[in-house]
Amino acid sequence: MNRLIIRNVLLDEQQADIIIEGNSILSIAPHSSAPFDGEEIDATGLAAFPSFCNTHAHSAMSLFRGYGDDMPLERWLQEKIWPNEANLDAEIVYWGSRLACLEMIKSGTTCFNDMYFFAEETARACEEMGMRATLSLTFFDHFDSQKAEQVKRDLDSYAARVAALPESELVRWAVAPHAVYTVSGPTLQYAAEFAREHNMLYHIHASESKTECANSLRDFGATPVRHLNNLGVLSDKTIIAHGVWLDDEEIRMLGDHGCSVVHNPNSNLKLASGHAFRYNELRDAGANVALGTDGCSSSNNLDMIEATKVMTMLQKGWRLDPVAMPASEALAVATRGGFRALGINAGALQPGMLADLILVDLDNIAFIPNNNTLSNLVYAAHGDCVDTVICNGRPIMRHRIVEGEEEIKSNARRIVKRLITQ
Repeated sequence: MNRLIIRNVLLDEQQADIIIEGNSILSIAPHSSAPFDGEEIDATGLAAFPSFCNTHAHSAMSLFRGYGDDMPLERWLQEKIWPNEANLDAEIVYWGSRLACLEMIKSGTTCFNDMYFFAEETARACEEMGMRATLSLTFFDHFDSQKAEQVKRDLDSYAARVAALPESELVRWAVAPHAVYTVSGPTLQYAAEFAREHNMLYHIHASESKTECANSLRDFGATPVRHLNNLGVLSDKTIIAHGVWLDDEEIRMLGDHGCSVVHNPNSNLKLASGHAFRYNELRDAGANVALGTDGCSSSNNLDMIEATKVMTMLQKGWRLDPVAMPASEALAVATRGGFRALGINAGALQPGMLADLILVDLDNIAFIPNNNTLSNLVYAAHGDCVDTVICNGRPIMRHRIVEGEEEIKSNARRIVKRLITQ
């Protein structure tokens, strides 16, 4: 079993040593120079924080970065994204996922919840990069009965493929019906029963835009979350992506079922989907709130430090309250909230928890002067402050060096020419 000590790291404004045994934190103690039997990291000049969990992503969409910007959501999907996604294949998704993993690691994320295609290729990328992920079979039926039957066959095939894969400490599996406006009610119910049977999470876009909610009311007689509740698919295994347009009753529904709701502030702002995410109300109702970046096609980067700052600034801004969502609470949403949504015992630096953590460089300009380390991380820093990343007890970035980085960049530049053709 591997043993690792992180010596003389700044943790909660105190110098400490963190001892990792296997994939978990064994102990945290005041700094000592006592001999240690195992690998050592001298963390002088570094501070430790939990790593980030990007709880709503479309990882291989990293290859769409900068394409189709400054368009309304519906036109952007129909004119730019969906036509080119018809070109997707296993190799494109593999290199797009490797590129996303690289970007996430370099900005302090060790785990992401993905909704995309060719999920086994993303799994391969994660295993090679040493990252955690919850990956989904993503599907649409567009209210077509033949496509709905195909979705059922695809789910059965997916279950068999996943069962045949080697057991992994890093990768978990879920189902991801796209949204209420692209998947019929019976298929949404079938997928929920499938998820329950296979102990998988249920990951879906909902209440992302005002137009979506108006159309749902027109087509189903209910807004998206009410529609999902009427279908009986809400549970503590349900992850709602976006949730920008929620009323009090819908928030109570989500809280009563113990659902997780993932805020994606950068994407929602860029697509003008909405800004008044009702964090306090969701938290107080008992829903779990997490943070995501969405895909690079709508947020343009996967930097969870940036997303954390935007999230807390939005809460202060739309509420006209400078004390709304303080830095400590924002960081907890971006770390513990995400891991809790995925059922993973990480997101806090405590003995017994999984050893997923980051070491940030206190010589980075954002930490000078360092009057408050946590405040500087949330309000001043960007992903480039991250020096070292540890996932599952193993360093996957040291001094900002990630193995295979140049190969990933080269192949991403090559493969995008096959993806974007329209």
